[in-house]
Amino acid sequence: MSSRPLRLGQSLIRNTRYTRCQQRLSCVPFSQCTRLHETASTGKTTPITPSHDAHQHQQQDQPEKRSFALPALALFALAIPLGWYLIPNQYQSGLASRHEFVKYTLIAKEPVSSTSSIFTLRPTAGVALDLYDPSLERALTSVEFKQPQLQIARSYTLLPQARGQHEDEVRFLIRREERGEVSGFLHRVPVAGEAEVRGVKGEYKVPEDVRNVVFLAGGTGIAPALQVCDLVAEGEGRVHVMWATRRREECAGGRSNTVQEKKGWSWFGWASKTEEKQVVDSEQEQGVLVRMLEDVKEEARVEDGQSSRIMVDYYVDEEGTYIKPEDVKTVLDKLRHTGDGETHGRNVLIVSGPEGFVNYWAGPKQWMNGCEVQGPVRGVLATLNLDDWAVFKL
Repeated sequence: MSSRPLRLGQSLIRNTRYTRCQQRLSCVPFSQCTRLHETASTGKTTPITPSHDAHQHQQQDQPEKRSFALPALALFALAIPLGWYLIPNQYQSGLASRHEFVKYTLIAKEPVSSTSSIFTLRPTAGVALDLYDPSLERALTSVEFKQPQLQIARSYTLLPQARGQHEDEVRFLIRREERGEVSGFLHRVPVAGEAEVRGVKGEYKVPEDVRNVVFLAGGTGIAPALQVCDLVAEGEGRVHVMWATRRREECAGGRSNTVQEKKGWSWFGWASKTEEKQVVDSEQEQGVLVRMLEDVKEEARVEDGQSSRIMVDYYVDEEGTYIKPEDVKTVLDKLRHTGDGETHGRNVLIVSGPEGFVNYWAGPKQWMNGCEVQGPVRGVLATLNLDDWAVFKL
C-alpha cells in the first residue's frame, strides 16, 4: 500500500513547544535581550585611580554584595519554571483547549454543488486545534463554528486530510441551509476571511476489532462516512456506504457498485416507482466527494487488486433511485457471510444525515438530563434482523 497522509484521530508526537518557542525567541531584537550602558562624553576619558582608603572600603563591600547576589540568583532560578507553569497551556504548546474558540483563516472554498462547498481553513495565529489528541484515536470527530453576531454555534464533521495537506489545516463539507444562521454566515465568509472554531470532540469511536460497517448517509452525512472509510482502509474491515442525495451534482461521476431499482426512500418520504430520468455518463467528470470516495476505495483494495473492501452505492432523487429496506437487508446479509469463514469482530450500522433521514431509518434521538442520547432503535431498521449489529445514530 502506498504511503498515506497523516490521519485524523491518530496520536502524533510533535515538538510543538520547542519549535514555537524557538521561533519566538529568534524574532526578539538583540537590544531587548541585553542591557545597554551608554556614556555621554565630549572629551577625553581619563582613568581614575582609587585611593588606599577607597580600595580598602571596596574590599569590605565585596562579601556583602556576594551574599546578596546568591538569594537573587536563587529567586531568578525559581521564577523561570514558576512563570512557565503559570502561562496558560495553549501558549506553551500552541494547542487550544477544546472549550475555547480560536480564529482560523479560510484559505479555499471549493464548490460541490449549488448549495454545498468544501471549506479549507488554517490557524490564524499560533494557537491551533488539537487534531492529534490521543484520546480521539479512531473517533469520528467534529468541531463547532461560531456565529458571532447571534453567539450561537453548530458542529461540523472534519473531512479526512488530503495528500499534501498541511497537518494544521482542516476541511469541512458545509451546505448552505435556507434558514441556517451558522451555515449562512460561513458561506458569506470570503477567502482570507476569519471564522472562530472550537473542539475537537469525538462523536463515536470505531471499534478496533470492527469487521463490517454499513453506513446509511443522507446528504452531508457523507462526511462522517468518509472518516469511517479512512479509518477502516488501514485495517482489514469492510465498509458499504449507501449515500442518498437530492441531485446528481452532489455526487457527479459516482457509479454504484450494485444496481438499484426505482423505488424506495426519497428525501421527501417513501417514493413509488418512477421513470428513469438520468443515466450516469461513464465519461462524466467525478465530483470532489466522489474522488475522495474513490481514493479510499483504491487504498482498501484486497491483495488480488480486483476488488476493494469499501463499496459505495449512490441513490439520487432526481434520477428516481432510492434506498429501499430490501437494499439494506441484502447488504447486511451479504456482509454477514463475507470474511472467509471468520466470525470474530464487530458489525456496526451507522446512520447519518438530516433529522428526517435519521428518524426514518433508526428512530429519533432522545434527550435525557439535558444531554442528547441515542434512544431505542426504531424506524425501518427496527423491522430488520439486527441481532448481531450495533446501531449508532449521528
